[in-house]
Amino acid sequence: MVFSSQGKLGFDSAFARQIDAGFPWLRFAEELEPGFREDHRKRTLPFVRAAMSIALALTLIYVGVQSARGGGLSQRLAELLPMMLFAALLVVTVVTSFFSSDRPYRALLTVTAAAAAFGAVGLNLLAPPATAQLGFAVIPVVIAFIYFALALLLRTASLIAVGATVAYALGALAVGLAQGALISNVVVLILASMICSIGGYMLEHSLRTAYLEGQLLGEMVDRDGLTGLFNRRAFDRYLNQAWNIARRQRAPLSLVLVDIDHFKPYNDHHGHQAGDDCLQRVALCVSKIARRPLDFAARYGGEEFVVILYGVEHAVAKRLAVGLVEQVSQMRILHEGSDVEPVVTVSAGVATVSPAETDRSPQGVIQLADRSLYRAKREGRNRVIGEEAEQAFIQTGIFEVS
Repeated sequence: MVFSSQGKLGFDSAFARQIDAGFPWLRFAEELEPGFREDHRKRTLPFVRAAMSIALALTLIYVGVQSARGGGLSQRLAELLPMMLFAALLVVTVVTSFFSSDRPYRALLTVTAAAAAFGAVGLNLLAPPATAQLGFAVIPVVIAFIYFALALLLRTASLIAVGATVAYALGALAVGLAQGALISNVVVLILASMICSIGGYMLEHSLRTAYLEGQLLGEMVDRDGLTGLFNRRAFDRYLNQAWNIARRQRAPLSLVLVDIDHFKPYNDHHGHQAGDDCLQRVALCVSKIARRPLDFAARYGGEEFVVILYGVEHAVAKRLAVGLVEQVSQMRILHEGSDVEPVVTVSAGVATVSPAETDRSPQGVIQLADRSLYRAKREGRNRVIGEEAEQAFIQTGIFEVS
């Protein structure tokens, strides 16, 4: 499945741009990478918990078997202490995975993976010569466990695998392992790491592609098919989110409601195809004033559009709306059915509130902008009327319509 950033989509999308640009180094743009990592964590958590639980069970079985063997207590404790510490680390990592914060979990998971790899290397190098070569087979298995069972990203898994291989080579030299066995074992570890890296690359690339396409499809569901702007459903959802963020951060929230003047006569006179083209061109102008990450532009319904400007004071929002009205007029789209201008024009209502300073709902700012838009139409159209936060006591009611 291939998507273009605009083209057939009809709207700009960071996810589509990333698909177009590719990600051969398994890294997204700065604004997308955190979202993928969080999604990856949530999707893989059940599998990783199961893998760590199995590892914990095997570790405890090993500790139990070794404890039953003969030897002094101090000797057994010295031998089993690393495994007991590893078991404790597994328990802490699993428990941490149930908390919402991603950073501690990721850090502990990385530490757990490193402990598994370097622990396997250390135990093998310290094992009696008679069993060391047989026990060496555990190390490639642990490397595969790190790459796939713990769902680590490729860079992290590769770094741990390379580190474990180097540690084994240096440790084997230190304990005097025979040269033939040393070379053979190091080659096996290198091949295991290479095979796992290739498989890990293919898997992570597929996961990243699926994430981008899934997010893009979600965006397409929330988009208006004609204009490419977000639809009314997406607007209602986002307004509530932006309202809550603005309340927490004590930031202003401005809303611009835009309506094409005398659109029905234009549609009747020029035809529906021309009407659709007019809507698309006006929508492009509307989208240009919602460029920042938390701004939002949507088709509100029919020939009406709405823009949420986060953290924007009233004077700035009104100036942007005036620029939009002027830009639409300057497109010089012929409109023979208008008594305002011989070209297509728009009217805009601007409302600005501070959610932290009112206990009213987000519907109040919509009604405030709607009332401003009605005034703009009543006073001659092709203009902007704005009302500031002191009118924010309005909560809900019957919207005035032209």
